[in-house]
Amino acid sequence: RQMCIRDSISCIQRTLMFAVCKKYDFGWFIASFWVGDGAICIYDAANRRVKLLGTPDEGEYSGQTRFLTMPEIFRDKEMVPKRMRMAIEPDFTALFLMTDGVSDPMFETDRNLNSFDKWQEFNTRLLEGFPEDGIDGVDLSDDNEEAQYQLLGWLDFWSPGNHDDRTLAILY
Repeated sequence: RQMCIRDSISCIQRTLMFAVCKKYDFGWFIASFWVGDGAICIYDAANRRVKLLGTPDEGEYSGQTRFLTMPEIFRDKEMVPKRMRMAIEPDFTALFLMTDGVSDPMFETDRNLNSFDKWQEFNTRLLEGFPEDGIDGVDLSDDNEEAQYQLLGWLDFWSPGNHDDRTLAILY
């Protein structure tokens, strides 16, 4: 597997998400932790399956979320375990971790984050790019040393009202 991480702009983000992955004879063990918005997903194209590893934090109003810096995130003993997810997968196409600057324009609603078809559309867009805007796709082959630069170019796609922080990590 390869890991590719790119952040299109330097900014202080109050979203925290990470995943720990280990391959065993029986498959992959994946554990994640997530505070804030965005998405973490195991995408399995061969079996037409997605598994969201958490729930985006939402506030009372549109655009409102919980942040890593909020005291209740770690003070409440019941909150931390609720933010952790674990999975054992025989195999998968990719593990995606993304901030809302990627997830909002690509999925539009939190409900769409559970849709295999939307993740398939996202993956296709990632591989093919945005030809109408002159933005190439990303070659996620194991020997592509340029994947990180291709991903940085891809992250510069235009979406009205969605030019927020864009960070995307992919294990493929």
